[in-house]
Amino acid sequence: MGRAVIVCALLLFSVLAVSPGQGVDYRDFAIDTCYPTANEIHLAEERTRSYWARNAARFGAEPRFLAVETSTIFSSEIQDLGIKLIHSQTASSYYNARKNAVNPSLRCVMIFDVKANRFIGNQGYVAVDVPQKGQVARFSTYLARYVGTARWCIIKKARCPLGGAVCTASSCSVVIVMEGVSFPI
Repeated sequence: MGRAVIVCALLLFSVLAVSPGQGVDYRDFAIDTCYPTANEIHLAEERTRSYWARNAARFGAEPRFLAVETSTIFSSEIQDLGIKLIHSQTASSYYNARKNAVNPSLRCVMIFDVKANRFIGNQGYVAVDVPQKGQVARFSTYLARYVGTARWCIIKKARCPLGGAVCTASSCSVVIVMEGVSFPI
């Protein structure tokens, strides 16, 4: 009986430790620094303020920082990328994508201070992988809640397999459909 209780307790703790959006991922997601353009920073800051106004009550005041994807970076823009990937704690998806002959995207993630209501500076961090949305993770010296992207995305319309309606899909905060119509999601 005692052994069964211990096994059940261990299973419960392991499920709680890996539940999505919970806990803190202490691995460093930053492999380098990046400097988005002033326009990318301005757009991302506006969208992050809007996001935080809608979601502050859901997450609470801690942690103080939000991690926001502001732009993508080409691998050719990172000096000594191979060495940085070897030392990265979170680069597994880069190698998996390269195996499949895909050039994986690198992301520039900036840190937004919710108390000051602005980014901490004009510098961001290059990340290969990012945590799940809503999860708290480490980017260099900051523990921040990852909230996703604040970029503009271009997607194509496609026929849905059911019913013949037109579908669009994206993980972006604003979508530009190929016909030129943009709408928030």
